[in-house]
Amino acid sequence: MLKYSFTLYFIMNKRYNVASFFSGCGGLDYGFHNDKFNILIANDSWKDAVESFKLNYPEVPVINKPIQNISESELKEILKRGKVDILIGGPPCQCFTRLNNNQMIKLSEQKKEDDRRMLSQEYIEKVRILKPKIVLMENVKDLLVRRNQEGELYTDIIKKAFREIGYEVYYKLVLMNKYGIPQKRERVIFIATNVKELIKKMNQNPEYIFPNESKRIFTVGEALSKIKENEKIKDHIFIKNDELTLERIKNIPQGGYYEKLPDRLKIKKIRNGKEVIVKRYGSYFRRLDPNDSSLTITKNYIIHPFKDRYLSNREKAMLHSFPKKYKFYGNGESVSQQIANAVPPKFSIKIAQQIFKTLNACT
Repeated sequence: MLKYSFTLYFIMNKRYNVASFFSGCGGLDYGFHNDKFNILIANDSWKDAVESFKLNYPEVPVINKPIQNISESELKEILKRGKVDILIGGPPCQCFTRLNNNQMIKLSEQKKEDDRRMLSQEYIEKVRILKPKIVLMENVKDLLVRRNQEGELYTDIIKKAFREIGYEVYYKLVLMNKYGIPQKRERVIFIATNVKELIKKMNQNPEYIFPNESKRIFTVGEALSKIKENEKIKDHIFIKNDELTLERIKNIPQGGYYEKLPDRLKIKKIRNGKEVIVKRYGSYFRRLDPNDSSLTITKNYIIHPFKDRYLSNREKAMLHSFPKKYKFYGNGESVSQQIANAVPPKFSIKIAQQIFKTLNACT
């Protein structure tokens, strides 16, 4: 009985050490910032994001430089503070999106894409050195269909790279509005592990470690009801629009976008001597539907469901599930990009809880 009580006490009070790379402003870290985990180190090369991270996790040491410039000796210094159990992060994903699927890409842009892909390899190299039990990696859904110049799927390349260092990889396409986030954000979540018991369980059920989805869809109206129009809170600032932009905004219905405008308000240009209406993609002049989840939050402007204005950055943050007290550093454009880059905190809470339970059961 005494042995059982001690084991239960140990499990309940166990803390797992975490190393975080590509940490950004700390969205993915949010779920690991509690008494079940100890974040040993965080890393990002973008100064504004690092300053935001420090504002919210002041006790966590942050390395503010590119991941490829972090030496093996620096990583071994981390290990002096404790063995890393979990490694988390989301390598930059712009090169995997549909917007970058142009086969006629310039050589300069190709180099940028190659450099970004190299960052995923750098991430895996940090795994090789730190040897965590579990690796959590987030990326855009288009990664599932992207191939390199030799025709290999990037998912297969990632699996192969992990297997070469002794890890098995599992992944799932996650729709964030099934996890308490009022946003139709789709992301691929990779889980890699070298724990034999966990590999056995994941082979039997590839979704074993992923949190359960909710049948309830969370809406824009619910999220935005928690912030008042005139609330005095940082980053709750509204952009002043010119008369034409304001008239366009007023003519967009809930759930609609640019294509719903009357022709007199659409953009026109001369083509072959004739005036034609310019088409725009679906997020251009998009007004949110209060009874539905938001479109994916990006740095683009989004129209409030009820008010004739764009969302403030604080409202964007709330649609991303950041708590109202979360702090951001930088100007408006910087804060908007930080929010867009982040993993929604509510999802990080759920995946962190699942990882904690899994490690307790398998180690």
